[in-house]
Amino acid sequence: MNFQSDRPIPGIRTTLGLPLPRKRWLPLPTPVEVIWALVGLVLTVGGTLCRVQLPDRFPQSIAFGSWPPAVEWYFEPGYPFSLQIAAVLFSGCVGGPVAAALAQMAYLALGFSGFPVFTGGGGIGYFTQPQSGYLLAFVPAAALTGVLAFRCRSNLNWLAASALAGLAIVHIGGLAGLLVHLPVGPTLAQAVVQFSLLPLLGQAIGVLLAAGAGWLVRRLLLS
Repeated sequence: MNFQSDRPIPGIRTTLGLPLPRKRWLPLPTPVEVIWALVGLVLTVGGTLCRVQLPDRFPQSIAFGSWPPAVEWYFEPGYPFSLQIAAVLFSGCVGGPVAAALAQMAYLALGFSGFPVFTGGGGIGYFTQPQSGYLLAFVPAAALTGVLAFRCRSNLNWLAASALAGLAIVHIGGLAGLLVHLPVGPTLAQAVVQFSLLPLLGQAIGVLLAAGAGWLVRRLLLS
């Protein structure tokens, strides 16, 4: 007698836990995915407003005087960065691609509607800013992180690699936006340093935080 069944075993994972892998395309998100999308939205807004400062001194800006640029480093006490990227990647690590993408689409909708949830506020005017590509890339970055994160069981190294891939998508989208809005030259180089190079240390820390927290949450929900 064959006792095997395709029906999922009820438990935390099928109620309030992690999303089950989909065997077919569904037009609407599941209730669990909606819950994780709301969690991801709240965390992304909170992470944007929450700033962490490292105790050491790190470069905060670069002055470009000519082309090739004459680089001058300006140092300020500490290295402040937000937990925005960490929240974006964490939503993919624990919620999966659908929930993570929904969370970031909701976040962008709030910001572009005028709610001050972006780093510099909010409003439709963000579409015209050179750094808008970084924000728009949150959706595919979160989705890719979610796809990769659920290819394997809860493995810390794999989650870190998945989050790192998501961070790469953010910067690819951001650099594409800079190329669209800015001419090639000192202005573009300064923007690349300001929006990609200088925040990279804090974002790398965010990758580690997202992977570590995601691993812990998944272990707790699956235990």
